[in-house]
Amino acid sequence: MHIKNKILSQSNQFKHYKEKSEKLSKENKSLKDKIEKLSSNEKYEKGISIIIPTYKGESYIQGLLDSLANQTLSKDLFELIFVINGELDSTTDILKDFILKNPEMNIIFTYTTTPGVSNARNIGIGISQREYIGFVDDDDYISEHYLESLYNHSAPNRVVMTNFIDVDEDTGEKSESYVIPFSEKRSGIIDNAPITFRGLSSVTVAKIIPTYAIKTTKFNTELKSGVDISYHARLYPKFDFEFFFIPKEEDAVYYRIKRTGSISRQELSYEFNILGRLGVIEDINRSIKENKPNKKYLRYLKRQANIQVNRFMKEYLQEHPEDREKIMKDIEKRDLVYFPYDKLE
Repeated sequence: MHIKNKILSQSNQFKHYKEKSEKLSKENKSLKDKIEKLSSNEKYEKGISIIIPTYKGESYIQGLLDSLANQTLSKDLFELIFVINGELDSTTDILKDFILKNPEMNIIFTYTTTPGVSNARNIGIGISQREYIGFVDDDDYISEHYLESLYNHSAPNRVVMTNFIDVDEDTGEKSESYVIPFSEKRSGIIDNAPITFRGLSSVTVAKIIPTYAIKTTKFNTELKSGVDISYHARLYPKFDFEFFFIPKEEDAVYYRIKRTGSISRQELSYEFNILGRLGVIEDINRSIKENKPNKKYLRYLKRQANIQVNRFMKEYLQEHPEDREKIMKDIEKRDLVYFPYDKLE
């Protein structure tokens, strides 16, 4: 063999072994991460912790309680954590009666004088002792197979998502939601779900997430709206989750009661459309700075920021062009590494 060819051959061998070494290193890291996640989940009891914040829920919580009592999942595989917050009404008595009538269910309820869904959720997270955590709002309800299907499809590094249907509070009429349209045919593992299933992946309800992951991140109690978007923007980039959407034929459904005063019906205001959106964008930027997300999640975070501007801030500016300078000053006050200024035009 000529010396030149011999050198080339040795160089190719070195490159081959280097690539093989790097591949094994990545595989070992991946395996180590999986083992750590599995062992993290072993700290918790089997099943699901369902966290239910409730504020003056006496007039509507019974519908939720009935749906929880009718779950097909074995009662020893889930716990219900009610966090009563703020001003008290008869919700406490309703829950006590529910506990007496359902002694086989694992029910915890606690009270905090501090009102607010974010603080209540954080308290519930601290109490949770099961492998997975799910959230349900006190004025909504779930289908009887909801928890069973979620748990059947659970895995230590997986977010499991369910069907989502809106219910009119006045008529009871069911309709498709922007969160997940009836026309959606996909199920099983969903690639790039934070983008392709943006609505469903961004709401806190209608899913379960491994407890070891949920406990790493708190809801921002300073935000008055956009709480769910803020939370998942700071959670998802920390973990390379697999996303799974339950087939619709399993009838695992989250029913959301649409009420007057929801974000989709908010009137234009500087507080909501500008300051509220900037609060969410700040949290998105915090995630970019702290988590240093990969290309996929950076795209997701930028898209979430773009929506805050496109859907809310731009609408306000079109109605109130005289506030442009004020808005620009409020943007510049914040330490943002990303803001889509072009979307305001």
